[in-house]
Amino acid sequence: MMYWRFSNLLTGVLATLRFVPSALAASSEDFPIGISLGTDYITSAYITENDDFVTTANVKTTRAWKDFCRSLLRIDREAKETREYTKSEVNELLVTTLSSIREATKAKLNREVEILGITYPDYIEDHGYIRNLLDVAIQILPGIKDGTQAWPYLHSIRKAYQLDNAKTLGYPAGTNIDREDNLLLHFDYQNSLLEVSITAITTDGTSVERHFRIADFGGTRQVASPKKLEYLGTRMQALIKEELPRSFGPPAQLSAFRRITFSGDAPASEFKKIRESIIKAIPEFSDRFIENIEPRWAGAIGAAMLAREHTLNPQNFVIQEQTYEWKMDQHDEL
Repeated sequence: MMYWRFSNLLTGVLATLRFVPSALAASSEDFPIGISLGTDYITSAYITENDDFVTTANVKTTRAWKDFCRSLLRIDREAKETREYTKSEVNELLVTTLSSIREATKAKLNREVEILGITYPDYIEDHGYIRNLLDVAIQILPGIKDGTQAWPYLHSIRKAYQLDNAKTLGYPAGTNIDREDNLLLHFDYQNSLLEVSITAITTDGTSVERHFRIADFGGTRQVASPKKLEYLGTRMQALIKEELPRSFGPPAQLSAFRRITFSGDAPASEFKKIRESIIKAIPEFSDRFIENIEPRWAGAIGAAMLAREHTLNPQNFVIQEQTYEWKMDQHDEL
């Protein structure tokens, strides 16, 4: 397990998570567990009574789960046709997947666990499987009772980075961020798939403005070639150019892109390459990166924050605090 203490203090624009040695046994005062569903890995984390983040279990997914995810993403080059899954098949996959992270977390902590937060990939909801996820979670995960305990992936990631206040977004103290034009740029890199998203945010809302995917960005070893990285820079320039005019409201400015974040299980060296490619393509973004979380744990930390907030302020949670996706200008590179 790894223990991190979060600090809202920024050095330049970089918020930090400070490593804090801690006892292996969790305190009874610690907050419940949050889990994140990824393509290759399912992860869990929790927050201690002292506001330390503790990353706990990291479980490799089954071949069946990977195939399911890639089918929903429509990125399997070898598939002659898209497989359709029955409700019982989806439920069986979810039971296996959720049970694996529950048991791994119990084993890691050597105690029973309560799970109060889930981060799920957007394609689960896009394909109508969110009800399946919630039904199975309520059945087998102690603590899950309704949909307010599950956050869509991009919403959870930005909550993990605490990008919901003036300070972390780089505004003067006292700025009402709900009156500002706030855009985030996010790179998720897992299972050789790179997904780039622009989200518009308010204090509690996250909406996907545009996104594109590059399948097999780094191959099975997740090592991108110079050609792929150059292509990413070109695609990024096009994406930003598309976003600035906007189809409604006043044109956006480059300054509206407040922060750039990462998630996924690719090697740290690959995220460094992506960072360098983006700066080369758009030099104005050189000071926008916030890298205070190891990318593979971002989803679990977001879920852990949801678990903590649900414990402290359950009355504040409503279904509306979710990611709402604008179905516009989405491109997949196959």
